[in-house]
Amino acid sequence: MTVNWAEHFSSLASRTEDSALADIFKLTERPDVISFAGGFPAPDMYLIPEVQDVAKEVFSRHATKVLGYGPTPGFSEFRDFIAARQTRLGMPAVPQNILITSGSLQALDLLGRMFLDKGDRVVVEGPTYLGAITTLSTFDVQIETVPTDEKGLQVEWLEEHLRAWSRQDRLPRILYTIPTFQNPSGRVLDLDRRYYLLELACHYDFMIIEDNAYGELRFRGEPVPTLKSLDEEGRVIYLGTLSKVFSPGVRLGWLHAEPEVVRKGILLRQGVDQCSNSIGQLLALEFGKRGLLEKQIQHTSQMLKQKAEMTLSQLEKEFPPDSQWTRPEGGFYTWVTLPEHIDTQKALLHCVEKARVAYVPGPAFYCRNQGQNQLRLCYSEPSLDKIKEGIPRLAQALAEGGRG
Repeated sequence: MTVNWAEHFSSLASRTEDSALADIFKLTERPDVISFAGGFPAPDMYLIPEVQDVAKEVFSRHATKVLGYGPTPGFSEFRDFIAARQTRLGMPAVPQNILITSGSLQALDLLGRMFLDKGDRVVVEGPTYLGAITTLSTFDVQIETVPTDEKGLQVEWLEEHLRAWSRQDRLPRILYTIPTFQNPSGRVLDLDRRYYLLELACHYDFMIIEDNAYGELRFRGEPVPTLKSLDEEGRVIYLGTLSKVFSPGVRLGWLHAEPEVVRKGILLRQGVDQCSNSIGQLLALEFGKRGLLEKQIQHTSQMLKQKAEMTLSQLEKEFPPDSQWTRPEGGFYTWVTLPEHIDTQKALLHCVEKARVAYVPGPAFYCRNQGQNQLRLCYSEPSLDKIKEGIPRLAQALAEGGRG
């Protein structure tokens, strides 16, 4: 007798649907496809000879430590390094403010376990990072979407709804935001809106989770302070990662928060994976101590500038005149809005099978049925030649296969 697994799954597993993120990873594995889908660094962004030299040094000096278990909160020296770096970036920290995680998404999961109960209200941007939607949805919460424009999250819209939620006694517990070079749009939250958002968080007493995966990868324009650097109450919990500025393979992120939050995060992590990544931390620490992290950020930002310029130039030439797209000043992405009759989800299979070009359809970045005529283009991974070749193919394929 065959087991009917659907009868045995928990309510959480039963609510979990096919992952758009998993589908994106599958698309990137096809060598014949020019992928604008996955948010990955390009192979030539890595400083391979330098990393090889660092790895030899780390294994020579710390072989048993590399191969052993790492402490739950992260190695003390690595937490010192991250705290000092956060301080230099305008966010004062000591090691007790830092919890090392397996990427920033694990940090978000821990914060969900820490702050959310079934039915709680959570606020996100629309559109937002699809991995965050997936993670937050596991807690069976009510996710509310705040629309965005060229200046980022529409804080006035948020304030209006906060008033209504306050009358219902159903204020949000947390707000999750990517204020700098947002995924998927590439937008930056305006400085005035940052102050406005912090005022609202204080007045209505909710936490802000600031995901800053791309913030250091600026290639034009003037830097904007992080929400964490503007926070005077400790209500902003900052998520950092080395995936975009060093290597996604080391699986290292961190949360920067008040010590009480970090202590609770350590306890919760002991029930998840218990131990931090030993080899990743020791590689990243030595890489950083040699000044190579800053070198790679500069190198990566220069490459991203060229790729973004090529992408925008090709969009201008090839896409319909009534299309729109963001003009990022940093990060990995531009967000394209097409004429309303084009359905990017419907067109994806045609684009991959016929034109050998991949992207992520807009609906993946919303909690509800939105974004049918939108898509995310990631320009970080394909070469300049592939971008130049891929955008015209994509424009043609969308016109052929995307009519709703």
